[in-house]
Order: sequence, then structure tokens, then C-alpha cells
Amino acid sequence: MKSLTAITVLLLAISTAWAKDGASLYKSKCAGCHGAQGEGKTGPKLAGTSLSEDDIVKVLTTGGLSKAPHIKPYKGANGNNAKQVATYVKSLK
Repeated sequence: MKSLTAITVLLLAISTAWAKDGASLYKSKCAGCHGAQGEGKTGPKLAGTSLSEDDIVKVLTTGGLSKAPHIKPYKGANGNNAKQVATYVKSLK
């Protein structure tokens, strides 16, 4: 029973460490190219984008849209964290 409790606590700690909010994920993974405020640096401007949250999730998880089919999916992106990043990106003005 103690080992089951220890494993549960360990799994909760790991999942909490991985469950960053969209702003933190964006700043650590995206801002280098897209700018801290989505203003665009070496990557395209994202602030005020016309892409929907669903489009952003699709780009992050499966790769580019018809406008930019060369964009590869982001390693480590999944439905949950991609949605968090997409929500944050849509808040950038």
C-alpha cells in the first residue's frame, strides 16, 4: 500500500510539473521566434492573428495549414497543452 501511495504522489508531481499554463509554454517554446508579445521575430507575427484556436492547435499538433504546409508539428504538443497555447496566442493583441 505504501508503494502505491508513493507511486501516486510521484505521478502527480510529474504531471503537475508538465502541466504549465499556455503563457508559460508560449514563453518557453514559442517566444524565441514569434516574440514575447507575438510581434514576430524570425517567425511570423501571431498577435492579432486571424487563425482560430482550432487552427493553432492543428498547426501545433499536426503541422501547417494550407497557407503554410511546410510547418512541422511541434514536438511535445498534445491536445491539452496546444489548446492552452492557442488560447494564450488569441489573447495577444
